[in-house]
Amino acid sequence: MRINDRLLLFYLVSSAAVAIAIALTVTSIATPHWLTSVSYPEDEDGNPVRITYGLHQKCSSVTGQCVRFPDQECAHGDRQFCTSWRTASFMMWMSLVLLGPVVVSYVTLIFSTRQKRETGWKLIGLLLICTVVVQVVAMASVVYMLGHDDNLRDRSWQLGPSWAAATLSWIVVFATFVATVVVGVKTVPEYSAIPLYMAELGRRPQSSRRSSVSSNWLM
Repeated sequence: MRINDRLLLFYLVSSAAVAIAIALTVTSIATPHWLTSVSYPEDEDGNPVRITYGLHQKCSSVTGQCVRFPDQECAHGDRQFCTSWRTASFMMWMSLVLLGPVVVSYVTLIFSTRQKRETGWKLIGLLLICTVVVQVVAMASVVYMLGHDDNLRDRSWQLGPSWAAATLSWIVVFATFVATVVVGVKTVPEYSAIPLYMAELGRRPQSSRRSSVSSNWLM
């Protein structure tokens, strides 16, 4: 496979990985399962009471409903918990916003010229590492609250599937960032070393290349 084809293939695979990370981020934001608490005594049906916290909702198995969160905690004057939780929510939304330009950059590079593909990885790498930092800060703040906040002192609280989805998201983004840097440092210089007319010749049909060589020989 030609070097220019390998670079294009890398951008295609990377864009698919970023799409997976976006889906995981959206899932972590939309689902109310960042923290889960299972406690006893049991309810009327003999099931343990389950309470789950999401970035925007709190759900209870007792009422069978989900309410906005942490509105009630803020109303009761628990400003520290309220601020910390809303900060984590804001950071996750920010990471999703950062992934938007990454997708746009991939689409632009895939359908762009060779020169833009040679330098586009730098912007993508910067956006990817910023996304990783923002997501890690959001998740670390939730972990810190779980161990230090008075509202979560109960040992029954555990990290839930939504937090796991966010974890998998930043791992995918970080792996894509590392691959982007490696490709940018090693492959792009080889890609740039190929003269432009050779790259164009490589894209021509085989018959056209033979005719071009024949005409050069006759001259």
